[in-house]
Amino acid sequence: METFERNFWSLYLDFIEVFQEVKYKGISIPYLCHFRSLFSNNDELKKSLSTEEMIHRLFHVVKDKRSFQQQFTDFKALHTNKNVKRKANGKVALYNAANLLRFPTEITKKHFKPENAFVIRDIRGKKTTANPVTAEGLTAHYLIDYDESIDHHVTAIQKQAAAIIAKHKDHPLFNHPTFKMAFNNQIDRIAHRIVESYNMIKKLPISCIVFSSTHYYQSRTLCVVAAKYNIPTICMQHGIVGSENGYMPKIADVDAVYGQFEVDWFQKIGISSEAVKVVGHPRFDLISKNSTIPKQELSEKLGLAPKKKTILLIVRGNAYMKYWRKLMDEFEKFGSYNVIIKDFPVRTPHPLTENYAFAFSSQSYHLYTILPHVDVVVAYLSTVGLEAMLAGKPVFLMSTPAPTYSGYYDRLGQMVQDDPQGLANLVHRYFNSEKFRAKVSSKRKKFLAYAYPNGRTSGQKLLDLIGEMTKS
Repeated sequence: METFERNFWSLYLDFIEVFQEVKYKGISIPYLCHFRSLFSNNDELKKSLSTEEMIHRLFHVVKDKRSFQQQFTDFKALHTNKNVKRKANGKVALYNAANLLRFPTEITKKHFKPENAFVIRDIRGKKTTANPVTAEGLTAHYLIDYDESIDHHVTAIQKQAAAIIAKHKDHPLFNHPTFKMAFNNQIDRIAHRIVESYNMIKKLPISCIVFSSTHYYQSRTLCVVAAKYNIPTICMQHGIVGSENGYMPKIADVDAVYGQFEVDWFQKIGISSEAVKVVGHPRFDLISKNSTIPKQELSEKLGLAPKKKTILLIVRGNAYMKYWRKLMDEFEKFGSYNVIIKDFPVRTPHPLTENYAFAFSSQSYHLYTILPHVDVVVAYLSTVGLEAMLAGKPVFLMSTPAPTYSGYYDRLGQMVQDDPQGLANLVHRYFNSEKFRAKVSSKRKKFLAYAYPNGRTSGQKLLDLIGEMTKS
């Protein structure tokens, strides 16, 4: 284990063990918390996580991720009741926590009908009707409608937590003033989410819940309460397992993953093959569709030079700017490319388009609209790399330092570079060497066979999984 990982999971275990008796309705609250946000304002602690000294200030030493995951596997089992009979004529509930579900409207309409599905939302807008219908034609049910007044319970729990904090004044996390504020806030919200979850599940006929993520307390709490009522839960994979911290601990009954990489990764942390199923993601079913705009029209709209090869560069705000500037400087030397800059999540022109005459904004065009019309895709270690390969495009990736990187793209070998100049040279070589193009194509196909195998559409695989999990 790397130093950062060991310290992070050890700190997390400290938190769980020290506060495990802080409960509401018999559920230990620290297991439901969004842990990282409890110290998001503690810069000193965040820096300390990368030091060897940190571990000597903690109560626990986590030596492997498997043992940490087991804590949560045991916790989930404690609250799972397979003997409860589910309501008849139950519907599939889609819960878009943190807007990470990302099911396209046409995919949702195709696979989830009003007679067998509905959506769960957190709070109401100002002008919503009792049970509004979504753009996909599904009824929306709001968790806030199932809340109760529990202020006296919340206050009692917060006092219990405060008494524990007072006993640990030398701890690097618990002693920080922002921790108590953040923890109190989550105690309040989690207690209310427990009430909302119980009441909603008691009233609505639910056969299965499909989550976008169980990383956040909003969805994790609902997932645990669902287990008490024998309601199966599925967690979709919302992006590549780039940072392992985003996918541990596992909570849902089944994680619907992209490919064998995730199956192998979850098995390394002690998860059985029955709890991880290769489904892909329904939004990727649209990658193979024809672009909504012809290539010539797109080129004219973006202002591209028609006779030049086009590179799509994926960026994320101002992250890694020193790498991208060096890369663009190298491309400028070659003088023979259009570079479309696509920023995430904003759509306004990226600063790079102001510094290089051959750089163009992607404007408001969707990634899947642009992909068919570019020759090469360059990106950081993001899900777009996978999407571009699924679209049949050669992909070259910039690797940047990250202590929790999973090694997702390691199988691509030299197509992943940590040097901008080396990356630019590879792209240039791709355009000028037929032999190298063949090698890149072979690498892409082998990678996809492992990372995202062909077969039925992801939407159909998900329906089959839901059917399998709800038949009993």
